Amino acid sequence: MWRFAVALVAVLLFTSILLGLMIDQVYTSDTDETQLAANDEIELVIPLLRAMAASEKIDLEGFPQLNTRNASIVVRQQDTYPLPAQLNQQLLQGEIIYLETQEQVMAHLLTRNDAILVYQYDKHRLADNQSLGLTLSFYGLLIIVMMVFLAPFINRLVKLRQAAHRFGEGQLDTRLKVGTLWYLRDIELSFNQMADKINVLMDDVKLLAGGLSHELRTPLARVRMGLDTLVETDDEKLRTKYEVRINNQLDEMERLLLHMLDFARLQHSLDEARPVTVDGQKMLNNDVISKFDDALEVQLPNTAFYIKAEQTYLSMALSNIVENAVKYGHARCLLKVVLDKERVIITVSDDGNGINAQQREAIFKPFVRLNHGPERGFGIGLAFSAKIVQRYLGSITVDSCPQLGGARFTLCFSRVNV
Repeated sequence: MWRFAVALVAVLLFTSILLGLMIDQVYTSDTDETQLAANDEIELVIPLLRAMAASEKIDLEGFPQLNTRNASIVVRQQDTYPLPAQLNQQLLQGEIIYLETQEQVMAHLLTRNDAILVYQYDKHRLADNQSLGLTLSFYGLLIIVMMVFLAPFINRLVKLRQAAHRFGEGQLDTRLKVGTLWYLRDIELSFNQMADKINVLMDDVKLLAGGLSHELRTPLARVRMGLDTLVETDDEKLRTKYEVRINNQLDEMERLLLHMLDFARLQHSLDEARPVTVDGQKMLNNDVISKFDDALEVQLPNTAFYIKAEQTYLSMALSNIVENAVKYGHARCLLKVVLDKERVIITVSDDGNGINAQQREAIFKPFVRLNHGPERGFGIGLAFSAKIVQRYLGSITVDSCPQLGGARFTLCFSRVNV
């Protein structure tokens, strides 16, 4: 909102100055015209003033009234009407001296008797109705400009209210079209970001709810079958065998629930975590490479590189991907880091069977598993990694590795200059 406040103050200042100049121009033009008329009158009076100053006796009553400016003429003695030496010198040379006050203009001329003949008249002043008209014009134009300025803001606020209302009614795909006004873009972008985050959270809730019902169905059926068998048999060996199976299924259900709870808490934990500048080389060596010993081939650059993230979550994301590569690769797994001017590119490749092109996007969703063997997991690890990478403004993709022949996971992060 500070952008809007700055824009509002700037428009107010600019408009006030511009309108002030315009009205001043109108006033000055009117004053100049009046002044020209007054000057014309003075030009007519000057010969008469000089004639009066040159006469032995000055007849003030015979002076004609040529205007409506309360013009009058008086005679002042030099000793009671002191003037600066320079002006006195000009009077002695026969020049006419003009002096102005806030209300009058006075023309001074030295008479034959060394007195000062003063011709004075009122200056032009705006009438009350003219002054009121200019004031109302100023504020009227200012209000019009402010309404023009506020119109798009009010229009966008109305659209924001309508979008929020639709979003609250369950239309989660509602988004605002971001306009071009720089002081409104932040509000519109913030609403869209909020809507995107809520949409992602709702998708996660749906996935968790659907995954929970699907994943628990099989172990619950096995537990029910085992309990039915326990009730029906008196054989101690069979009872012990089915008790072990039931306990295994319960352990499996417990692990599943713990993984689901971790995934559900992940978004909130990521929002609370404060990103810092992470030394990528040190993080990989200490938190990832050291876990896999000789099972992992490594190609790291000689130059240090840095990433803006939270180190614990970043190492968790990379460890999940490397663990999958080691598990599903046949003999080789390669971790490689490539640097360019703006990016850090981390690739994890294996020589396994690879991932079908139609399934490459789906594997980053929770509970999606491509391996149906005895070592299959819950399908949450890659979903964890994808969410962490996206939180720190990175990208994650998967394709085929031309070097090893298996899957290749590529993670891109913005490079931080230190």
